[in-house]
Amino acid sequence: MLHSNMMIDSTAALFRERQDDIQWRYQAISQDSRYGHYARIPGRICRCLDYFKISSRRSAVRARLHSYYLFIGVVDDIIDSSEPGAGREILKQLDSWKPFFNEETKASQARLVTEIFKGHINLETYPAIVAKLKELYRAVVSERKSTTMTAYIEQRKAIGCLTAEVSYLLIRPLLMTEHQDLCPFLQRVGEVGCLLDSVIDLRADARLGLINFKPTPGDYLKLVSQLLRDGFRILLKHTRLIGLFLEAITDDLLDFRLRAG
Repeated sequence: MLHSNMMIDSTAALFRERQDDIQWRYQAISQDSRYGHYARIPGRICRCLDYFKISSRRSAVRARLHSYYLFIGVVDDIIDSSEPGAGREILKQLDSWKPFFNEETKASQARLVTEIFKGHINLETYPAIVAKLKELYRAVVSERKSTTMTAYIEQRKAIGCLTAEVSYLLIRPLLMTEHQDLCPFLQRVGEVGCLLDSVIDLRADARLGLINFKPTPGDYLKLVSQLLRDGFRILLKHTRLIGLFLEAITDDLLDFRLRAG
């Protein structure tokens, strides 16, 4: 009996040590300055919930959104630094809803954040979220294949819209009250956010070969004009959020300077 208890205690200790190691690695990724921009998005979304007077389980909402946007940041890095096909491996990992951790998972940032993210998804919404992520991946691939600025803008807006929609699906089970305008609002903001990223990153992305055409000054003007039109539509309708939007713009610019440095 004593031997049996010792084995149970030893197994429990190993399990705790493994869990602590996973959390330590996850925290290290979370605190990486490259992903600071993504880590601050959940706080702004929570302020939007306040704006729409939506009650929620706030700490759980933050944790879910943090896992999601850290996942987006790490996967985006991998796709930018290798081939868009790397995203297919992440989607395969999402085929099973049960989080799975082994040495291979712990050794890969992308695999680790994906498994943590999976653990934050409700089983009921899991199929819908994975379907949207597959749609998002297809939009990313289409963006890389765009040969005109018009097609590029269309795909950038699709990426922003889908990214925001997934965040809404993720937190919807945690919302105690609902507002019919919340999801469309997040989608429109997501579209504008992606256009803003493109305005800031366009030259660098073209230099790195992440764009399938050579942007002209006219293309750049078209992109900026689309950003201003879509952005002002949101500002005119939600003037009380101007401070929040300016904060997001500043965050984007600081993130670009950090990456450029």
